[in-house]
Amino acid sequence: MKRLLRPSLSRAVSKRPIRRLHATGSDLNKQQMAHAAADAEPVQVVLNTTSTSTKPRVVPDFIINHVAPTHSGSAWLQSKRLSEKEAYGEASLEGGYKQFREDIRNIVPDSRVFTDPVRTLAYGTDASFYRLVPKIVVKVHDEAEMIKLVQYAAKNKTPVTFRAGGTSLSGQAITDSILLKLGHTWRYRKIWDDGKYITVEPGWILGQVNRMLAPYGRKLGPDPSSIDSCWIGGVVANNSSGMCCGVAQNTYHTIKDLRIVFHDGTILDTADSVSWASFQRTHKHIVDGVMQLAKQVKADEELSALIRKKFSIKCTTGYSINALVDFDEPLEIIKHLMVGSEGTLGFVSRATYNTVPDYKDKASAFIVFPTVEDASNATWELRKAKCTDAVELMDRRSLRTCENMEHLHFLRGIPDTATALLVECRGSNAEEMQARINQAEKTINDAGLLTYHVRLNGINFSRDPAVCTAYWDARKALIPMVGAVREAGTSVLLEDVAVPVQNLAKLCNGLEEMFNKFEYYDGSAFGHALEGNLHLVFTQGFDTPEEVKRYEAMMDYLCKLVVSLEGSLKAEHGTGRNVAPYVEMEWGKKATEVMWKLKNLFDPSDLLNPGVILNKDPNVHTQNLKPLPVAHGIVDSCMECGFCESACPSGHVTLTPRQRIVATREISRLEALNTASSLDKAEEMRKSYEYLALDSCAADGMCAEKCPVNINTGRMVKDLRAKSVESNTDSYVNQLATIASKNFGLMMGGVPIVLNTVDLFHKLLGTKVMSLASSFVGPLVGLHWNPYLARGASPIKAPPSAVQTNAQNKKVVYFATCVSRTMGPARGDFEEASIHEKTMSVLAKAGYEVILPKGLSNACCGLIFDSRGYPKQGEEQGNNLEALLLEASENGAIPILCDTSPCLMRMKETFQDAKLKSAMYDPTEFAANYLMEHLVVAKREKSIAIHVPCSSKKMKKDKYFEQIARACAMEVTMSPVPCCGMAGDRGLRFPEISGGGVQSSVKVPPGAAMVIRDPAVGPNTTIAWDEVKDNCSEGFSTSRTCEISLSNSTGSHFKSIMYLLDRCTIAKESQATA
Repeated sequence: MKRLLRPSLSRAVSKRPIRRLHATGSDLNKQQMAHAAADAEPVQVVLNTTSTSTKPRVVPDFIINHVAPTHSGSAWLQSKRLSEKEAYGEASLEGGYKQFREDIRNIVPDSRVFTDPVRTLAYGTDASFYRLVPKIVVKVHDEAEMIKLVQYAAKNKTPVTFRAGGTSLSGQAITDSILLKLGHTWRYRKIWDDGKYITVEPGWILGQVNRMLAPYGRKLGPDPSSIDSCWIGGVVANNSSGMCCGVAQNTYHTIKDLRIVFHDGTILDTADSVSWASFQRTHKHIVDGVMQLAKQVKADEELSALIRKKFSIKCTTGYSINALVDFDEPLEIIKHLMVGSEGTLGFVSRATYNTVPDYKDKASAFIVFPTVEDASNATWELRKAKCTDAVELMDRRSLRTCENMEHLHFLRGIPDTATALLVECRGSNAEEMQARINQAEKTINDAGLLTYHVRLNGINFSRDPAVCTAYWDARKALIPMVGAVREAGTSVLLEDVAVPVQNLAKLCNGLEEMFNKFEYYDGSAFGHALEGNLHLVFTQGFDTPEEVKRYEAMMDYLCKLVVSLEGSLKAEHGTGRNVAPYVEMEWGKKATEVMWKLKNLFDPSDLLNPGVILNKDPNVHTQNLKPLPVAHGIVDSCMECGFCESACPSGHVTLTPRQRIVATREISRLEALNTASSLDKAEEMRKSYEYLALDSCAADGMCAEKCPVNINTGRMVKDLRAKSVESNTDSYVNQLATIASKNFGLMMGGVPIVLNTVDLFHKLLGTKVMSLASSFVGPLVGLHWNPYLARGASPIKAPPSAVQTNAQNKKVVYFATCVSRTMGPARGDFEEASIHEKTMSVLAKAGYEVILPKGLSNACCGLIFDSRGYPKQGEEQGNNLEALLLEASENGAIPILCDTSPCLMRMKETFQDAKLKSAMYDPTEFAANYLMEHLVVAKREKSIAIHVPCSSKKMKKDKYFEQIARACAMEVTMSPVPCCGMAGDRGLRFPEISGGGVQSSVKVPPGAAMVIRDPAVGPNTTIAWDEVKDNCSEGFSTSRTCEISLSNSTGSHFKSIMYLLDRCTIAKESQATA
């Protein structure tokens, strides 16, 4: 089958005619269309001369085919200034928006209200292929603020949209009005009745909640592929389900109670009888209206039967009107109507879930069938047998994207007609699991369904966690992975449908015909086969009216196909704007009228996320389409899914990786247009872009760990920093960097003196006075002091004599990094020795002869230069260090211990000699593999904390940290912090990104930390990370600068794990001489 080839990244020379309007819905008035037409203008596109592509491309509009939504509020919103120069920020606000901004000044501080073009664009972007840019974005920190904001919006008749994690895919979390974006403060949690119930606020990530429940053997029912990115707020609002939960364990069926903010600011807590009694008095019209609708629906047998049938499979098209037939009590009806209402009926500020068992005994099989019909028939047989917990279908196109992943190489070379099922069986114990596996195998074999696995080695269920994780990671990553191989500059389109499982084969065949008919030759289908639920991913540009028409025709075809198969147009992604025009096609007139009555009942002024779920404009799904223009080769494959955001340390105060990409794309697009207005706006955006997108980025690359296609936004940021430096090669800053590189030893030799001088002032002035003084001095010198800043390290001395052992030639090259050579413990820490002293002490006890590289005082891996935008100086330092280590290690024959993890990762990434790279170790891996067997280790510590730095996470060293810690302590608290935000010294220059400083009004509370206990002490559990100082005596890591940040955020001294090893080990008597 024809495949679209991924072209080189380019901008092509092109002229485009005036953009036409494609929306002609009856609700669009002539004045509105005239203004939109007047706003369109020809554009000139600039050629990127580095491209090898020959295909002309048009720079897409900022919002493709933009038509101002008819639901945007008062009349002043339907027009745009045409003669005046475009205004930005608060100067652009008019009418009710201007008054709303004034009204909330005493409610929310200015630091959390945004009207500038960078943050309104960036914060307003979600994972869908639609774009609207809010006029105002407010970061809301608690329920009290939310109530006031909703009330002022009602007063000024300005619509609001609620936003949690922004991973929604159907356009339900965007607005051109006011976006109420949840801050990271919505983190209340309560686990009760031995984990059977959990109450959480909407700011928790679903995966974090499951980790809190893990010690109880429980989890939440919904399990979408975005589980480690989506927030509870969106899980409730979209009635999320996922790969294993089916219908029975979605939010609708597992919700216990909700706390709801209605359109007028009224609170209803469904768990509180007093709250319910008050609501019945004050909002009797809602209670009566709901009961009247329920009575009407139940009296209509045909409609009731339709509703029951529709919700027997996955369905998030329209409202959860099954509540009207499932329940008799108004409280239960209202509660369940809120689930899946996408913020159009109210805001959920707290949710209590009935949790479900999380069976640890599970096994997975990747079964390849000759055809999609065979795979679909197998799914139907497995569903009838009720012996599997999950069955995921993947067509041949989607399998190609993961056939090179670990444990999936067997997919290479299978025929074009092949389709795979990923099957999982679970059990409360191993016996129960095996019984289900046996039944699944028998079911497939008895049905006579020949599989490629049967030909090779039978149906193979694996219990290996590594293999199973690889299978499911591949499935979870399919949407962004398929999107990543698209043609650069095109948009990723995603549809989500479901049919009764017996119709699955017909659906698959119909989709194949559809892809061919409308020439979506890169289209792929995969999804939750056990529920008849498939996701369709395909790409196209929207550069011409014909392309938009092609998409519109395809949607008509798809919706008719799904409805003809008695299916759901949206199975689990929510209606949004994407299928709002098709709700009546799926549900019919009577059911749709019931939905409109519900909307009018709960939101009579149509101010809560208007235009979502229900929309009278038949063309809304083809308007405001989001472009993904070419901007930078590192990030051009990004589809803006948002998976990266949970790993970003600066997202709470500036921008997340996704938002940095969005801003970079828009500035690139504006500059490529090269018109007076576009250049003016680009210049306006650049005023804040440098700080928001570049300066405040930790550039640690943890975003790549979360990204299914490994996009490292930090690498892009470093590249942009470097380009900024290159454009000023004669600047004094660039010259200073070169001088520093050439005289590195001299420069670093002065650092301990400076640190000790600062520490002396700390000693003399005290912490309070020093903090006050530094608040004035810090901004002047560009470095901000905190009480845990390290003192100067002691000079490196000759290694101590090794304890004599029976083994011969136990040697190690010890590379003490520039950080450990200059930074010692902080004031207040009872430890006095420097890292290198402790490291050499442990090595000596283990009987190792320590070799220090020649010229160590001048040695540097180059990271300090590269992270600031000086890659040439960094490369020079790295080359020099590689030569030193080759000599010291006898070309990699002797193992090398590096005491700082970020430096080790830098060396492994940039060194050329493969043998040398394989000989390098971080402290935990070296200790686990080379030291522990030569030491007597005692559990001398009662309770400690461990933080695995970003670099160690990326190098997959987590297990070694846990191994060392558990050997030395009775209780180990593993930090849930993805990245501390220190990023070398960037956290001292921009302390807000590491949770400090005046610009960070709140520290980001990460997920609960796992507490691992010795069995003699008690079971494992979880703990809030901010409680670590009350439960752990000390913390340990392998990056001195990270340890400063962690100490400052927890109030507990963090230091190198080598301190712990030295304290808890002695030499084995058998290897020591008398």
